[in-house]
Amino acid sequence: MDAQGDNLLKRLVDQERTLTERVEGAQREAADIVAEAQTAAEKILADARSRGDTLAKEHAAAADREAEEERQRVLASAEADAAKVAADAEARRDAAVKTVMERVLP
Repeated sequence: MDAQGDNLLKRLVDQERTLTERVEGAQREAADIVAEAQTAAEKILADARSRGDTLAKEHAAAADREAEEERQRVLASAEADAAKVAADAEARRDAAVKTVMERVLP
């Protein structure tokens, strides 16, 4: 029975060793998978940040263009109003001078 017990014990030790090796292999494989996933996630995040930065710059440039266009429209409108006022003043200048001259020099 000792031989049978020894044989059984040997088989149990072999099975335990095999299971231990399989567990260690699975742990290594899991560690590799986690490392690959982390690397992929870091790349995805870097790409997303890059795309976000690019979009932010594009939107900022578009906002700057729109602001400049609006500034130009306001400036053009103000210049047109100023030109109209100047033209009206010029058109009425002779009449104003005549009125002043009539009242100052009767």
